Amino acid sequence: MARKDVPGVRRGSTMAEAADSRGRITLEIEDGIARIAIDRPAHLNALNNALRAELAGAVECAAAASETRVIVLRGAGERAFVAGADIEELIDLDEAGSVALSDRIADFHDRLAALPVPVIAGIRGWCLGGGLELALAADIRLASENARFGLPEIKLGILPGGGGITRLKRLAPGAAHICLTGEIILAERALATGLVSEVCSEEAFEARLDALARELAGFSAPALAAMKAALRVSPALDVGEATRREGRIGAPLYGTPGQRTAMADFLEARARRRKS
Repeated sequence: MARKDVPGVRRGSTMAEAADSRGRITLEIEDGIARIAIDRPAHLNALNNALRAELAGAVECAAAASETRVIVLRGAGERAFVAGADIEELIDLDEAGSVALSDRIADFHDRLAALPVPVIAGIRGWCLGGGLELALAADIRLASENARFGLPEIKLGILPGGGGITRLKRLAPGAAHICLTGEIILAERALATGLVSEVCSEEAFEARLDALARELAGFSAPALAAMKAALRVSPALDVGEATRREGRIGAPLYGTPGQRTAMADFLEARARRRKS
């Protein structure tokens, strides 16, 4: 297992180690999987400015590592993915400070969403406000049955500033209700609305998260990058134009060693099944 050195990113030997009040980010890379944990359990992994900067650094480090095939984001412990932003850092913000902070968070979430490797958010417990915005920037959201989701900013007299409204309304038909009421919804409802792609039991969560990450890490890196590019094709395009763009994104994969090997393995396995 490789631990990457990132300026400002502090590491513990396991995610279970106690974090101080400020919190820490841990990053470990093994078998193509970069596991990043937000470790501030005493504060339900709420993100302060310093922790958010460390998180951005860890993501950049993981993405730059040649061995990384998939990134897994999670919160330390079982009580929360991220319960939101640190309100103590927000209470005295003025309009200009709010815009500056919102831009920084939105830029980070945009970079996260645009990475060429898949990003999985493994969600247990509270996933609120800035935590939900972070999860929405991931490609896949796997939730345990105890996960709770919401954008409660309206109850604090503010709006989400990191892309949560925009991303949520593109995923979930009930986004307006969630945003306007600040309601916290359960995992099964999040699944029904498309906010998460899968919900599993608490007992199965760790194994399922690991299995999903390993499955993606076993795929061709160029194919994964191309698939992410195809997924970003604008929904505003008509179907014909979007289809042709998808075809051109995928075309360079043909003739590569990865494509030839994968297809040869498929044909060989099919031949064995037919003989059995």
